[in-house]
Amino acid sequence: MRIRLPSRQSLLAASFLLGPGPAFAAAPQPDAAAGSHISITCAACHGSDGISVDTSIPNLAGQHYVYLVQQITAFRDRSRISPLMNELARPLTDRQIEDIAAYYASVPIAVGKPSNAKH
Repeated sequence: MRIRLPSRQSLLAASFLLGPGPAFAAAPQPDAAAGSHISITCAACHGSDGISVDTSIPNLAGQHYVYLVQQITAFRDRSRISPLMNELARPLTDRQIEDIAAYYASVPIAVGKPSNAKH
C-alpha cells in the first residue's frame, strides 16, 4: 500500500487557513496601566508623573520604550551599577519591566522654556 502525502501547495494553503501555531503566536503587548501601578515605587525619586524634581535624577516620562526596557533590565541584571536601582529592579520580571517602560513611554511631556527663563 502506498501512502500519498499532501502536496506543497496543500500544506501552504492549510498553513494560511489555520494561521500561525502557538510557537508563532504574538507575544502579549505591554500593559501601561499595569506599569503605572508597579511604578509607584519609582515615583519617590522620579516623580509621580515621571518628571523628577531633582536634576541629578533622570526624567522617565516620554522616554523611548526600548531604552527604558534596556536600562531597567541592565539595573536588574547588574550590568549597570547603581546600588539603589539594582536593588529596586532585582525582583522585576521581564513582563513587569515591559509594563513599566510602556507606562513611562506613554506619559505625555511638554517641551518648552522654564517659567523663569529669559528670552
